Amino acid sequence: MKVLVTGATGHVGGRVVADLAEHGHQVRALVRRPDAKLPDGVEPVLGDLTGSAPLWRACAGAEAVVHSAALLGESGDKAVYWDTNVRGTRRLLNTSREAGCRVFVFIGSPSATLDPDGGDQLGVDESAPYPKRFFDVYSETKAVAEQLVLAANTPEFRTCSLRPRAVWGPGDRTGPVMRILGKMRDGRLPDLDRGKPVLESMCYVDHIAQAARLALTAERAAGKAYFITDAEPVDLWAMIREAAALFELPPPTKRVPRRC
Repeated sequence: MKVLVTGATGHVGGRVVADLAEHGHQVRALVRRPDAKLPDGVEPVLGDLTGSAPLWRACAGAEAVVHSAALLGESGDKAVYWDTNVRGTRRLLNTSREAGCRVFVFIGSPSATLDPDGGDQLGVDESAPYPKRFFDVYSETKAVAEQLVLAANTPEFRTCSLRPRAVWGPGDRTGPVMRILGKMRDGRLPDLDRGKPVLESMCYVDHIAQAARLALTAERAAGKAYFITDAEPVDLWAMIREAAALFELPPPTKRVPRRC
Protein backbone atom coordinates (compact mmCIF):
# COMPACT_ATOMS: atom_id res chain seq x y z
CA MET A 1 0.00 0.00 0.00
CA LYS A 2 1.20 3.54 -0.75
CA VAL A 3 0.91 5.52 2.49
CA LEU A 4 1.41 9.20 3.26
CA VAL A 5 2.66 9.93 6.79
CA THR A 6 2.57 13.39 8.35
CA GLY A 7 4.69 14.26 11.36
CA ALA A 8 7.21 11.87 9.86
CA THR A 9 10.22 13.28 11.70
CA GLY A 10 8.57 13.19 15.14
CA HIS A 11 8.92 10.41 17.68
CA VAL A 12 5.69 8.60 16.78
CA GLY A 13 5.54 9.54 13.10
CA GLY A 14 9.17 8.57 12.57
CA ARG A 15 8.58 5.12 13.99
CA VAL A 16 5.39 4.73 11.92
CA VAL A 17 7.39 5.54 8.78
CA ALA A 18 10.09 3.01 9.65
CA ASP A 19 7.59 0.29 10.58
CA LEU A 20 5.60 0.71 7.37
CA ALA A 21 8.75 0.63 5.26
CA GLU A 22 10.00 -2.47 7.10
CA HIS A 23 6.74 -4.23 6.26
CA GLY A 24 6.90 -3.53 2.54
CA HIS A 25 4.66 -0.49 2.18
CA GLN A 26 5.56 2.40 -0.12
CA VAL A 27 5.93 5.37 2.20
CA ARG A 28 5.70 9.05 1.41
CA ALA A 29 6.53 11.59 4.14
CA LEU A 30 5.29 15.17 4.42
CA VAL A 31 8.26 17.12 5.81
CA ARG A 32 8.94 20.80 6.44
CA ARG A 33 12.69 20.69 5.83
CA PRO A 34 14.52 19.45 2.73
CA ASP A 35 17.25 17.92 4.92
CA ALA A 36 14.82 15.80 6.96
CA LYS A 37 16.31 12.40 7.82
CA LEU A 38 14.16 9.55 6.54
CA PRO A 39 14.75 5.82 6.06
CA ASP A 40 16.07 4.71 2.68
CA GLY A 41 13.34 4.43 0.08
CA VAL A 42 10.93 6.85 1.76
CA GLU A 43 9.74 9.59 -0.59
CA PRO A 44 9.82 13.10 0.93
CA VAL A 45 7.31 15.79 0.00
CA LEU A 46 8.17 19.28 1.19
CA GLY A 47 5.29 21.16 2.82
CA ASP A 48 3.03 21.40 5.85
CA LEU A 49 -0.65 21.37 6.77
CA THR A 50 -1.24 25.03 5.91
CA GLY A 51 -0.83 24.93 2.12
CA SER A 52 -3.20 23.29 -0.35
CA ALA A 53 -0.63 22.75 -3.12
CA PRO A 54 1.83 20.74 -0.96
CA LEU A 55 -1.02 18.66 0.41
CA TRP A 56 -2.21 17.84 -3.10
CA ARG A 57 1.32 16.75 -4.06
CA ALA A 58 1.56 14.66 -0.92
CA CYS A 59 -1.82 12.97 -1.35
CA ALA A 60 -1.74 12.38 -5.10
CA GLY A 61 -1.48 8.65 -5.76
CA ALA A 62 -1.53 7.68 -2.08
CA GLU A 63 -3.96 4.99 -0.96
CA ALA A 64 -3.88 5.85 2.74
CA VAL A 65 -2.83 8.53 5.21
CA VAL A 66 -1.44 8.26 8.72
CA HIS A 67 -1.82 11.73 10.22
CA SER A 68 0.65 12.11 13.09
CA ALA A 69 1.53 15.81 12.78
CA ALA A 70 0.26 18.05 15.58
CA LEU A 71 1.24 21.02 17.67
CA LEU A 72 2.06 19.65 21.12
CA GLY A 73 2.32 21.25 24.54
CA GLU A 74 0.14 22.44 27.38
CA SER A 75 0.08 26.16 26.62
CA GLY A 76 0.59 28.60 23.77
CA ASP A 77 -1.26 30.72 21.25
CA LYS A 78 -4.73 29.19 21.00
CA ALA A 79 -5.16 30.38 17.41
CA VAL A 80 -2.00 28.55 16.33
CA TYR A 81 -3.18 25.31 17.97
CA TRP A 82 -6.54 25.56 16.21
CA ASP A 83 -4.98 26.29 12.83
CA THR A 84 -2.55 23.36 13.08
CA ASN A 85 -4.49 20.70 14.93
CA VAL A 86 -8.03 21.40 13.74
CA ARG A 87 -7.92 23.31 10.47
CA GLY A 88 -4.80 21.43 9.37
CA THR A 89 -6.53 18.12 10.00
CA ARG A 90 -9.62 19.30 8.10
CA ARG A 91 -7.47 20.37 5.13
CA LEU A 92 -5.71 17.02 5.05
CA LEU A 93 -8.98 15.10 5.41
CA ASN A 94 -10.60 16.96 2.53
CA THR A 95 -7.55 16.83 0.28
CA SER A 96 -6.84 13.15 0.84
CA ARG A 97 -10.47 12.20 0.22
CA GLU A 98 -10.63 14.27 -2.98
CA ALA A 99 -7.32 12.77 -4.12
CA GLY A 100 -8.78 9.27 -3.88
CA CYS A 101 -7.24 7.98 -0.66
CA ARG A 102 -9.27 5.16 0.87
CA VAL A 103 -8.03 5.10 4.49
CA PHE A 104 -7.26 7.85 7.01
CA VAL A 105 -5.64 6.92 10.34
CA PHE A 106 -5.48 9.77 12.86
CA ILE A 107 -2.95 9.71 15.68
CA GLY A 108 -5.11 11.18 18.40
CA SER A 109 -4.60 11.62 22.11
CA PRO A 110 -6.25 10.18 25.23
CA SER A 111 -6.25 13.72 26.59
CA ALA A 112 -9.23 14.29 24.28
CA THR A 113 -11.44 12.48 26.81
CA LEU A 114 -9.71 13.42 30.08
CA ASP A 115 -12.13 15.23 32.35
CA PRO A 116 -10.42 17.73 34.70
CA ASP A 117 -13.47 17.45 36.96
CA GLY A 118 -13.56 13.65 36.90
CA GLY A 119 -10.97 12.78 39.57
CA ASP A 120 -8.92 9.60 39.22
CA GLN A 121 -9.67 7.90 35.93
CA LEU A 122 -9.14 4.16 36.22
CA GLY A 123 -10.51 1.51 33.90
CA VAL A 124 -11.45 4.07 31.27
CA ASP A 125 -12.44 2.64 27.90
CA GLU A 126 -13.58 3.98 24.55
CA SER A 127 -17.10 4.58 25.82
CA ALA A 128 -15.83 7.60 27.77
CA PRO A 129 -17.44 10.79 26.41
CA TYR A 130 -15.67 13.99 25.53
CA PRO A 131 -15.60 16.26 28.60
CA LYS A 132 -17.49 19.52 28.92
CA ARG A 133 -14.19 21.33 29.49
CA PHE A 134 -10.60 20.38 28.77
CA PHE A 135 -7.29 20.49 30.59
CA ASP A 136 -5.71 22.72 27.95
CA VAL A 137 -5.92 23.91 24.35
CA TYR A 138 -3.97 20.88 23.09
CA SER A 139 -6.55 18.47 24.55
CA GLU A 140 -9.41 20.54 23.19
CA THR A 141 -8.03 20.76 19.66
CA LYS A 142 -7.18 17.06 19.54
CA ALA A 143 -10.75 16.25 20.60
CA VAL A 144 -12.25 18.50 17.93
CA ALA A 145 -9.90 17.13 15.25
CA GLU A 146 -10.72 13.56 16.23
CA GLN A 147 -14.43 14.23 15.90
CA LEU A 148 -13.84 15.64 12.41
CA VAL A 149 -11.95 12.49 11.45
CA LEU A 150 -14.55 10.07 12.79
CA ALA A 151 -17.43 12.02 11.23
CA ALA A 152 -15.71 11.76 7.83
CA ASN A 153 -15.90 7.95 7.83
CA THR A 154 -17.71 6.36 4.88
CA PRO A 155 -17.51 2.95 3.18
CA GLU A 156 -15.34 4.56 0.50
CA PHE A 157 -13.14 6.54 2.93
CA ARG A 158 -12.46 4.64 6.13
CA THR A 159 -11.27 6.70 9.09
CA CYS A 160 -10.25 5.88 12.64
CA SER A 161 -8.38 7.44 15.55
CA LEU A 162 -5.64 5.89 17.69
CA ARG A 163 -4.98 7.39 21.13
CA PRO A 164 -1.52 6.38 22.41
CA ARG A 165 -0.95 7.16 26.09
CA ALA A 166 2.40 8.57 27.33
CA VAL A 167 4.54 7.31 24.43
CA TRP A 168 8.05 6.22 25.39
CA GLY A 169 10.96 4.40 23.78
CA PRO A 170 14.02 4.89 21.56
CA GLY A 171 14.22 8.26 19.84
CA ASP A 172 12.15 10.08 22.45
CA ARG A 173 13.46 13.58 23.14
CA THR A 174 10.44 15.62 24.18
CA GLY A 175 7.86 13.10 25.42
CA PRO A 176 6.49 12.82 28.96
CA VAL A 177 9.21 10.46 30.19
CA MET A 178 11.96 12.75 28.93
CA ARG A 179 10.26 15.80 30.44
CA ILE A 180 10.09 14.05 33.80
CA LEU A 181 13.77 13.06 33.59
CA GLY A 182 14.69 16.64 32.67
CA LYS A 183 12.88 18.02 35.71
CA MET A 184 14.49 15.36 37.88
CA ARG A 185 17.94 16.29 36.58
CA ASP A 186 17.30 19.93 37.41
CA GLY A 187 15.90 19.13 40.86
CA ARG A 188 12.49 20.53 39.91
CA LEU A 189 10.39 17.38 40.21
CA PRO A 190 8.12 17.31 43.27
CA ASP A 191 7.09 14.04 44.89
CA LEU A 192 3.35 13.74 44.31
CA ASP A 193 2.63 10.13 45.26
CA ARG A 194 2.13 10.73 49.01
CA GLY A 195 3.30 7.17 49.62
CA LYS A 196 0.62 5.63 47.40
CA PRO A 197 0.93 3.95 43.98
CA VAL A 198 0.18 6.26 41.06
CA LEU A 199 -0.90 4.03 38.19
CA GLU A 200 -0.23 5.30 34.68
CA SER A 201 -0.92 3.69 31.33
CA MET A 202 1.92 4.12 28.86
CA CYS A 203 2.60 3.15 25.26
CA TYR A 204 5.90 1.87 23.87
CA VAL A 205 6.54 3.63 20.57
CA ASP A 206 6.66 0.38 18.58
CA HIS A 207 3.15 -0.46 19.79
CA ILE A 208 1.55 2.67 18.33
CA ALA A 209 3.49 2.14 15.09
CA GLN A 210 2.18 -1.41 14.86
CA ALA A 211 -1.35 -0.22 15.65
CA ALA A 212 -1.19 2.37 12.87
CA ARG A 213 -0.04 -0.24 10.36
CA LEU A 214 -2.76 -2.71 11.35
CA ALA A 215 -5.43 0.00 11.25
CA LEU A 216 -4.76 0.51 7.53
CA THR A 217 -6.45 -2.80 6.75
CA ALA A 218 -8.75 -3.22 9.76
CA GLU A 219 -12.22 -2.60 8.35
CA ARG A 220 -13.83 -3.09 11.76
CA ALA A 221 -11.93 -0.01 13.02
CA ALA A 222 -13.82 2.27 10.65
CA GLY A 223 -15.36 5.26 12.39
CA LYS A 224 -13.96 4.30 15.79
CA ALA A 225 -11.37 5.57 18.28
CA TYR A 226 -9.05 3.30 20.25
CA PHE A 227 -6.81 3.83 23.27
CA ILE A 228 -3.38 2.32 22.58
CA THR A 229 -1.38 1.29 25.66
CA ASP A 230 1.06 -1.29 26.90
CA ALA A 231 -0.42 -4.44 28.43
CA GLU A 232 -0.32 -3.22 32.04
CA PRO A 233 -0.17 0.19 33.74
CA VAL A 234 2.95 1.08 35.70
CA ASP A 235 3.47 2.64 39.11
CA LEU A 236 4.70 5.97 37.78
CA TRP A 237 6.64 7.16 40.81
CA ALA A 238 8.25 3.77 41.42
CA MET A 239 9.43 3.88 37.82
CA ILE A 240 10.74 7.43 38.31
CA ARG A 241 12.77 6.40 41.35
CA GLU A 242 14.25 3.47 39.41
CA ALA A 243 15.18 5.86 36.60
CA ALA A 244 16.77 8.23 39.11
CA ALA A 245 18.96 5.42 40.41
CA LEU A 246 19.81 4.19 36.91
CA PHE A 247 20.85 7.62 35.60
CA GLU A 248 22.24 8.82 38.94
CA LEU A 249 19.73 11.66 39.11
CA PRO A 250 18.35 13.23 42.29
CA PRO A 251 15.01 11.56 43.09
CA PRO A 252 11.92 13.68 43.72
CA THR A 253 11.85 14.71 47.37
CA LYS A 254 9.96 17.99 47.65
CA ARG A 255 6.46 17.47 48.96
CA VAL A 256 3.58 19.52 47.62
CA PRO A 257 1.13 20.46 50.40
CA ARG A 258 -2.47 19.39 50.16
CA ARG A 259 -4.96 22.05 49.23
CA CYS A 260 -7.04 23.26 52.13
